[in-house]
Amino acid sequence: MSTVLITGGCGFVGSHLARFLLERDYNVILMDLAVDERLVKDIKDKSLIVKVDITNATQLTEVFKKYRVDVVAHYAALLSSAADSNPHLGYKVDFEGVWNVYNAARATEVESVIFASSVAAYGPEVLQQAKENAYTVPQTLYGISKQFGEMLGLWFYRKYGVQFVAFRYASIIGPGRRNGGASAYSTLIVQKPAQGEPYEVSVREEDAMPIAYIKDVVEVTAVAYENIKKLKSRIYNVASLNPSPTAGELASRVKKHIPNAKIAFDPNPAITDIVKSWPRNLDTSRIQSELNWRPKYSNLDTLTSDFIREVKQHPEVFYI
Repeated sequence: MSTVLITGGCGFVGSHLARFLLERDYNVILMDLAVDERLVKDIKDKSLIVKVDITNATQLTEVFKKYRVDVVAHYAALLSSAADSNPHLGYKVDFEGVWNVYNAARATEVESVIFASSVAAYGPEVLQQAKENAYTVPQTLYGISKQFGEMLGLWFYRKYGVQFVAFRYASIIGPGRRNGGASAYSTLIVQKPAQGEPYEVSVREEDAMPIAYIKDVVEVTAVAYENIKKLKSRIYNVASLNPSPTAGELASRVKKHIPNAKIAFDPNPAITDIVKSWPRNLDTSRIQSELNWRPKYSNLDTLTSDFIREVKQHPEVFYI
């Protein structure tokens, strides 16, 4: 079975993807700079954990070569708020780091690279149903880096034959996501009440952004990789819900399952402005038609109840 190396492997998305792949008998390498084993404590004995900084091109290439990696799933990144607060570090991680990943893959004959793009790749010009072929200018450094990563991946694919796919993920929500990035409220509004804690939402009740549930995200990522040589397109939107729920609707749904949930709204203008710069909905017709994939958690009630159940059943892994 293929060996998959996941950058940012000990983080939120990386750990869930690793768990999904291990269940399907893939060999999994979790690569991270900040190795926090809490999110992977249930799978750390089934996978290999290596500490590597993606800004170190030499070290990265050595690891790819040593472990004979077949596919790299690139999830290591400095998120939107952090990158804008520290743009030099944002450039090192989100631009130089992406180049290093692709170039190391080429040099060591890695077959495929999966790139985690984002709804942040869109700018404010797209207000409703964003399609992959829309031309927009992102307003955050993080969003600009996602467009850069997509274009660079296409170049490595055309010039060197490195198989490539990029996913413009909606805000990925699910158990274990920490605070960080302007979209984090969409997870914490469920996560904190599920832990029995109050939560203050940093946007307005009427604000909305596209959402993808982590279980849908890891499934479609694996499906795309297993069909990567047949892909008609290379850049896909991924979302679970359409239309996107408002923050107020999310809060109401959480309170349906947790009647005593304490959720308050205290909008932060800086966070609100970032969220407003993203499209409200993502058009997912391309991935549905080309991969025949549909999200399993396209119902807000189903999504919320599953999320809450996971947090309560596995507090040793998902508590934040």
